Amino acid sequence: MSDFNDTNYEDDEDWVSKSQVKRDMIALQEIGEQLIGLKAAELAKFPLSQTMLDAIDESRRVKGHEGMRRHMQYVGKVMRNEDLEGIQREFDKLDTSSELFLRLQNQAERWRERLIKTKEAESQWIEENEGIEIQAFRAIVRGARKEQPDDPKAPIVAGKNSKKLLQIIRKKLFA
Repeated sequence: MSDFNDTNYEDDEDWVSKSQVKRDMIALQEIGEQLIGLKAAELAKFPLSQTMLDAIDESRRVKGHEGMRRHMQYVGKVMRNEDLEGIQREFDKLDTSSELFLRLQNQAERWRERLIKTKEAESQWIEENEGIEIQAFRAIVRGARKEQPDDPKAPIVAGKNSKKLLQIIRKKLFA
């Protein structure tokens, strides 16, 4: 008898094909390319390590095609150690067709409606969101209330202050 151990790799839970490893690596490189294409202000919202930020910064200095290809492989390697769920969550906030974006947008519109229609919502928002300039916020809410028709069942009118209020709410929710 021989000592040959005939194991079936496909039954092993930890076994991953070489093709799958390559597909995963290409997917990480594509996420890295998306990160490289972002502006600095948008990039600051992502949960990235200093190594990844350095790699992104370095990619902006690489000029040649072959150099960029090799650098993207490095970016893919660095991406293995990043918080992919957190990165995807931030991309979803930027993507207007994502479920998270739509949910946050709807939540912002509900908050705006509550702030305009009830005074209790105003104090609740101020309590929940520290660091807000209270006097300016209340002035915007007051202005948005004045823009609305007298009928309480009428839909919210998108006036100057109402839009500004929605921007403030979105800024807090999307942060």
